[in-house]
Amino acid sequence: MSRKRDTWLSRIKAVEREHAAVRFATNRLLEEAEHDPTVIKINVSLREIRNASGRLEGTYVVRLFAEFESGLRSCWSAVRGTDPPSRAVDLVNGTAARHAIPHDYIENVHAVRNSRNDLVHERVEVGEPISIAKARGDVCRFFGFLPPDW
Repeated sequence: MSRKRDTWLSRIKAVEREHAAVRFATNRLLEEAEHDPTVIKINVSLREIRNASGRLEGTYVVRLFAEFESGLRSCWSAVRGTDPPSRAVDLVNGTAARHAIPHDYIENVHAVRNSRNDLVHERVEVGEPISIAKARGDVCRFFGFLPPDW
């Protein structure tokens, strides 16, 4: 029987692997399209593919945080028997308090959340982007403090 925490950790890691697959495919397409633009068989330009490629990591950081947040909400509901807070900041802080998660891990997850917010809310002033690998590591370390089953 699969443990809930392990299932959510697998889902988070799967987002990172999907990013790697799409990065590979995008790089390959760009390389081929540079030499032969006719390989693009849909109504998009090479420039649009380059733009999408440049935003790919951020897109997957958003997806990764969404999986993390969904897992936290699932844990909160099961462990506390109440609806989780609607704001991610409160969800992270409340979960951290309940499960004695170290301050550094909380700060790292908030940095991922802020990076996600910079992308989603198109802020004028943004912080340093976070790589998918760092984001995955930070949220998985945080998740490691949750009970194995809920």
